Amino acid sequence: MQTTLWYDNYQGAVYPLDLHAAPAIGRFQKSTPSLVETCCKFIVRDSNFTSYIVNIVPKELRVCLMKEALKENKDRAIEVLLSNWHMEALVLRELTPNIFTSLKPLHDTYYLSDIVRQGLRYTTCLAHTFLECVKKKMPTRLRYLDLSGFPTAEVILYYLATHCMLAHNEARQTAMVNMYNTAIQYLPTNRTSMHADNCLPESVLVIKLDAFVTSDQTHAELCKALKVSGFPESKLRLCIEKLDATCLGEPKITIMLKQIDRRSLKGIRLKYNSLTCDEFIKMEPELRRFENLTALDLSCNTIHLYQNDTVCERMSETLSLLPQLTRLDLSNNRIKNRLRHILQNMNQSLRYLRLCGCGLTNLDLTYLAHSHHAPALQEVDISENTLTACTRSLGQFFCEAGSSLCVFEAEDTKLTDEVLLNLVHHLQSLKNLLYMNIAENNFSANTLQCFMQVFASLPAVTTVRIPYCRECYRLDETITDDMISMRKMQSIVDLYAVTDQVRGEHKERLKIVATEMSRIDMEHI
Repeated sequence: MQTTLWYDNYQGAVYPLDLHAAPAIGRFQKSTPSLVETCCKFIVRDSNFTSYIVNIVPKELRVCLMKEALKENKDRAIEVLLSNWHMEALVLRELTPNIFTSLKPLHDTYYLSDIVRQGLRYTTCLAHTFLECVKKKMPTRLRYLDLSGFPTAEVILYYLATHCMLAHNEARQTAMVNMYNTAIQYLPTNRTSMHADNCLPESVLVIKLDAFVTSDQTHAELCKALKVSGFPESKLRLCIEKLDATCLGEPKITIMLKQIDRRSLKGIRLKYNSLTCDEFIKMEPELRRFENLTALDLSCNTIHLYQNDTVCERMSETLSLLPQLTRLDLSNNRIKNRLRHILQNMNQSLRYLRLCGCGLTNLDLTYLAHSHHAPALQEVDISENTLTACTRSLGQFFCEAGSSLCVFEAEDTKLTDEVLLNLVHHLQSLKNLLYMNIAENNFSANTLQCFMQVFASLPAVTTVRIPYCRECYRLDETITDDMISMRKMQSIVDLYAVTDQVRGEHKERLKIVATEMSRIDMEHI
């Protein structure tokens, strides 16, 4: 079973960021706690004290205690509170703040790993503790546990799926024992009746969560669990809101999609499954079923739409039949010149579009600039495409999407000094832009300073990700690594001098995230 964490799978189309909110965890939290929060924080430090207090305080305060116990990662206090929970439902997102906030996950992988681990702590503790409380016959009234919106470890998904099957088998055993006990009543001789030992209660329990599946073992158990969850007599049911299926292949994915309730699923990520055009055609009838789907990620497959009219038509038709879809990722599939055919039949406008490494052309970007999607797009990522000849279409796109665009990424797109300087004139249209990423491109120090002078004046912008200028990498026999490091530091100091002068004292300082160039064109140095 896969035990490593795929941190990059918890960003993008399926897990949207609240771009305007503050970072969720760490030293960024500056709010002053209330008196109730302070008292609850003190109580949950000791599980024995929590056990004593929980039956004394008003039931409404148990919610505050649970919030603090989750915030402080107090597993034993959570167990005490869960075993005495006074309501039939517990929704995790109502007890903890959203962890997918701010721009930091876009450029800080360490922060992304921190928030994912925090989310895993929440779901792991609650899922395991809930089932243990049920098996121990604790006096909890909880019957509906909603963990959706937070990542769930695959091992916990497997744990829940096996218990779902356990509950199903117990129900079948109980039914057979009852039939036996009824039958022996009509026999002439007396026989001892049988008794079925059940570890789960007779009432229906529902757990709603986001599923992350990479192994055949988990896939098999989950499919069986989802199948029996649809039976009327099922006592423990799983409900999937977001599905991330990785490294499984089309046959297993299709089988799993058939078992999921079409109304509950809102996000699908099918990354790294080597899906081909033929396999997509086999699978897409199942995708059409999910009427409430808001996010679809088909990235990192081999769906080559270029010069394949049949697949283009089927994908276009499928997208048009998903009325709630607003977030789409088709990265690393060959789209060249076919973007219009894919997106034009959608009735609603996309708010998130990621097309990295798709072989986009000027024709594709021209369509995007004039499409009905442009005025609504908030996040666009067209990295790893060659945009050298797309200056005009990019400028048109900035003008059309300027009122809505918050995040724009064009990393490793072969942008030159000339292209960037021409685009500078269109930056003033981006009134709501918060973040731009143009790393892994080859720019001179002068070009970056000219760019920053205009970029820093944008009213909403807070962060930019850029490469070090190419002058930092000029080498001769006397240059050492320390001297290169000094050049890089000086180049960033010079850029901050430009941005600070533009923004003045009344605006928050622009955050500059500088990155190394992994591929250096020596001819331009």
